Amino acid sequence: MEKLNFRSGELRVASGEWMVQKKAGTLRSSLSVLRSPFSVILCFILHSSFFSSAAVAQVTAGDSIVGKLQRSMDSVMKADSIERTLELAQARQFIRTRQLATQRTMDMKGDGKTEILRLTGVVPKEDVGKTKLTFTIKLGKKTLFEDSWLAEGYFDTIDHLQDSIKLKRLSTIVTVFFSNDNFGTVDSNDYREMMKRVTKDEIEPNSAEARELFHKPRMMYSVFHSRDYWYGLIWDPKKEKFIKAWRN
Repeated sequence: MEKLNFRSGELRVASGEWMVQKKAGTLRSSLSVLRSPFSVILCFILHSSFFSSAAVAQVTAGDSIVGKLQRSMDSVMKADSIERTLELAQARQFIRTRQLATQRTMDMKGDGKTEILRLTGVVPKEDVGKTKLTFTIKLGKKTLFEDSWLAEGYFDTIDHLQDSIKLKRLSTIVTVFFSNDNFGTVDSNDYREMMKRVTKDEIEPNSAEARELFHKPRMMYSVFHSRDYWYGLIWDPKKEKFIKAWRN
């Protein structure tokens, strides 16, 4: 139960109702010993200030709660407005360029320098599935890795989806392509467990190369190439290039 102290009185808030204690009792005691009408009036004037304070306190507390709720709602509405503005801007840009793109920065090499990971594609008007996506990792102007594929691998051929639905799905895939869930730090134990569930690619799991590569934790990125093909990308400092550590 919340307590608010005013002078010598005490207010308690319970179930949304304000109850006045102590001062009300004091007022009743005072009235019982007063002997003249003038004294009664004087007592009422002295004690009425407390009840006025209580009423003000109730309104003030209520206003404070409403104010906090209003500020919270304003923040939510502001965030929603920003999101909608960005979506409209992206939609206008797509109408003009037919391009889908996303990027983020990440220290993939573990040397304190951040690379730029970027995915881009221009959607042809005749078939969304023929969109060529290009995934690159760059450090400055230098390209450290590049891969390209068609977007048709994201759709099941038996679905016969309309292009509008394909476009919406492809836009979502591009938007979340570099989500945090696709990144992870992997050490030798993690890699051994991982290789029980996936297929080797450019590195032999139990080789001296693998032991040397994973003797300390390294950043790995899982690339969503298509519905049937994922691969794990990792920087090999000895070869000075990104390699595919596994594939599904």
